[in-house]
Parts: sequence; C-alpha cells; structure tokens
Amino acid sequence: MAKRLRRMAWRAVEAVLPWLAVGYIRLVHRTVRWQWVGRERLDAVLEGGEPVVAAFWHGRLLMMAPVVAESARPVHIVISANRDGEAIARVMRSFGGRAIRGSSANRKRRTDRKGGRAALRAAMAALDAGYPVGITPDGPRGPRMRAQGGAAAMSAQAGVPVLPLAWATRRGRLLGSWDRFLLPWPFDRGVYVVGAPLHPSGTDRDAVEAHRLAIEGALLEVTRRADAHMGRAPVMPA
Repeated sequence: MAKRLRRMAWRAVEAVLPWLAVGYIRLVHRTVRWQWVGRERLDAVLEGGEPVVAAFWHGRLLMMAPVVAESARPVHIVISANRDGEAIARVMRSFGGRAIRGSSANRKRRTDRKGGRAALRAAMAALDAGYPVGITPDGPRGPRMRAQGGAAAMSAQAGVPVLPLAWATRRGRLLGSWDRFLLPWPFDRGVYVVGAPLHPSGTDRDAVEAHRLAIEGALLEVTRRADAHMGRAPVMPA
C-alpha cells in the first residue's frame, strides 16, 4: 500500500511540475531585463522562412522556451525519450514547440535504445518541411558541453546551417546536475548571445566530424560570452 501511495504521489508531482515550470519561466522572462548580442542573426532565421538547426547546451535549456515562442513557424525540439524528457516536452509545448522524442546520437555508443535514429528521421522530416529544429547536442546525459553527432548529422544531411545560442543571467544557481543546469532568478539582468550560422561542408564522415567540432566550439564560445557579459564564472566542459 505504501509503495502504491508513493507512486501516486510521484505521478501527481510529475503532472504539476511542468505547469509550475511554465509559470516560473514566464515570470523570469518578463521580469529580467534582457539584452541581446547577435539578435539580427536570430531575426534573419525567424523572418527568413528557411529551416535551421538551433543548438544550445542542455544546461541552458530553460530560457530557450520563450525564444521558441517567438518563431512564426513551430520549432521542433529533440527531447529525450526518458521520464525527465516528458516534463520538458510539456513545457516546450506550452510555448508553441513540438517535441521530437529521442536522444542526440552518441558517437561512442553503438546502441539506439533511446530512439536516436528515429529522432534523426523525424528531425529531418521537419527540416524538409521548412521547420526549425532545436537540439541540445550534449543531451540528454552528457558529457557536459561536448557535442554529440546528432546536430552535425542532421545539418549536413539536410544542407541547413546550425545556429548556436546561449543565455545567462547575473544571478541564479548552477545546480549540481551533470549539465550544471542554470536556474535564473527573476527581477534580474540577463543576456542572450547568438553566434554566426555554421554551414556544413559535406556529408562524408570527415566533413560531418569537422562540422561537429565547429558546433561544439561555437557553443562553448557563445556560452562563455554570455557568462562574461553577466560577470559569471564560466562553466567548464566535462
């Protein structure tokens, strides 16, 4: 009986948490004084109508939800197929996003237990239809701030650029999770940094690997710049 009650209590918590997260994200977004670096690059993507792969680290996922809401075209977001991913998917849907359930392809693993290939096919279909796709290249379990192959592969196969994004706030807490998830405080100052689009140079293995390394480097740079703007110590890759 006690075990059953614990399961029921946890399910109730899981049902409520996404809506609490949505409310908190809206509070932070509305009360933080945001500035933008490279906003014209994002506007060109949002207004241009061309598909793009938007990439950001898993630790900076939270405040990307309001950016998703700005897009006139629904952003399809690759989200892990585990239980944590379901909560994230609900949050993103509240901001107009569409969830693609599966994990970024990990080049060090031969298995596909998390639906990586199916997620890649769904992301490719979204890009072919002209929709932007969002992805955390180090998700869902890391290593932190190390790009796996998914973003580079879909960008190369679809022939679309990758747009690196990051944000930071002056105050907030870095959680002790694998990704050093940044939880911002409301009534603060913050910044979004948009990097230059990264275009693939080919679809062969060497070209995709070079693209992956470029994506990783660009994401490290925009995240470092965002933290520096807010006077935060940089988060180091795992």
